[in-house]
Amino acid sequence: MVRVRNGLNNGGYMAKESDENFEIKNEESTSWEETDLFKNRFAESTPGEMIFASRDMRGWSQAALAEKLGKSSHYVSDLENGRRSVSRKMAVALGDVFGCDPALFFNF
Repeated sequence: MVRVRNGLNNGGYMAKESDENFEIKNEESTSWEETDLFKNRFAESTPGEMIFASRDMRGWSQAALAEKLGKSSHYVSDLENGRRSVSRKMAVALGDVFGCDPALFFNF
């Protein structure tokens, strides 16, 4: 069992089953999305899947994320399901909300 800091403001931890080895260099400043474990698991993911994974790891509903972004739940659903592409401005907003690199939400 590996304990991974989930990025919640309360400093909570989420238990995840994993056989992978990884290192968190500075736990206080590293978001879950910036760990090698996360990047390896989601390397082939779409921007929508990355949004879903980031939201789900925090236990947020689409409505909760939408409120943080100043958007509707329908908008978030469209992003997660690939019906709407992630603009540069939205990627920056997502990075701010999740505390991670906005590049995670782009398809390169």
